Amino acid sequence: MWRRMVVTPLWRRGMAGLALGLALLVAACGPADGGGLAPTPTVAPTATATPTPCAAWSVIPGGAPTKYAQSRLMAVSALSPSRAWAVGQTFVGDGNGQAATLIESWDGASWRIASSSVAGGLSGVAAVSPYDVWAVGAQTVEMGGHLALIERWNGTRWSVMPSPEEVSAHFNSSLSSVVALAANDVWAVGSYGDPGRIWPLTERWDGAAWKVVVAPDPPGAWDSKLNAVARIPGTNQLWAVGSTLKTQPVNYSQALIERWNGSAWSMVSGPTLPAGSFGAALNGVVALSANEAWSVGEYTASDHTIRALIAHWDGVAWTIVSGPRAWGKLSAVAASARDVRAVGYQFTGSEGQIQRGLIEQWDGSTWRVVESPAPDDATSAHFIGVTAASAGAYWTVGDYLTAASSSQALIARCA
Repeated sequence: MWRRMVVTPLWRRGMAGLALGLALLVAACGPADGGGLAPTPTVAPTATATPTPCAAWSVIPGGAPTKYAQSRLMAVSALSPSRAWAVGQTFVGDGNGQAATLIESWDGASWRIASSSVAGGLSGVAAVSPYDVWAVGAQTVEMGGHLALIERWNGTRWSVMPSPEEVSAHFNSSLSSVVALAANDVWAVGSYGDPGRIWPLTERWDGAAWKVVVAPDPPGAWDSKLNAVARIPGTNQLWAVGSTLKTQPVNYSQALIERWNGSAWSMVSGPTLPAGSFGAALNGVVALSANEAWSVGEYTASDHTIRALIAHWDGVAWTIVSGPRAWGKLSAVAASARDVRAVGYQFTGSEGQIQRGLIEQWDGSTWRVVESPAPDDATSAHFIGVTAASAGAYWTVGDYLTAASSSQALIARCA
């Protein structure tokens, strides 16, 4: 039977723990704030028929559970059915030792551990090509602080890339999500600051270095973070979503949405929450076009329970979309043509004492909960990241518990 599992954050940053969080993939983009070289142009894909969505999810063995006492995967990115990468965190030694980054790669037949060496954890990954992959997160430093961590795969090895000096100068910084528009145009989002003041963070790779691009912070906020970033197809524009905290009235987080128009970031009004709600946070975002995007997360309902949240952009405004109001949260969202999948976890049982994976599907007209896979010996499970692997197919990653073990990395596929 399923058993309650308390989710602990991968790392702590200043005033608040980093949220578990979850990136997507062409057009020319000239120098802008934090800009640099124009991105390498790519050919627009030929229009094809909408693929038949996958129907069933299955658990795929990964390398981490056989090697580490504790592990969790936070994000996944796929180039093709035979090329994918997943990132997260593990604990080396007996499971109570040093937290370290975890990277696994899929070769079309099996998942293998590719790297686990840097103190800290990874929460975002984006693949440009089989020889160019980016992963972001936070690195543990002395005195309990965290610094934004960027790693790059060059086809042979993973290496740590330098962060901008203005980020490294702060006691706490982290990156939650990364998206690649081109080999010389990559974006990452997160937060940075010191105890008592945290700002939203956006960084851009121009082919030579990572540079901070100023993102607006809501007036009166003292803790703002961006949890996910996604490209708007056919443009050099982006959506970024997260949450912000203000001193007054009560400290419930509020949704934070920002848009990059090719030259600057600006805040966009979030959706109106259900009546009586106290606050909300957005954890994932995906864009189908300039006039259609989806964002997922959670909100605090009038009865103080946490409920799954789905918001839709129609080219004019963000609005809440009716769907299963699961008692839990949605962590990430991905799309294959007009088939959209959101993942997270839900509380079940008479008192919400059980947690199990949650997968929801948008079929073009409605959202519905689909059957969620889990290992046979799992007592609880969570899905944290999701990506489209090919036309109509997906990967999702997260973690699960067994009666006799700690958190174990979880990988599932819908193909």
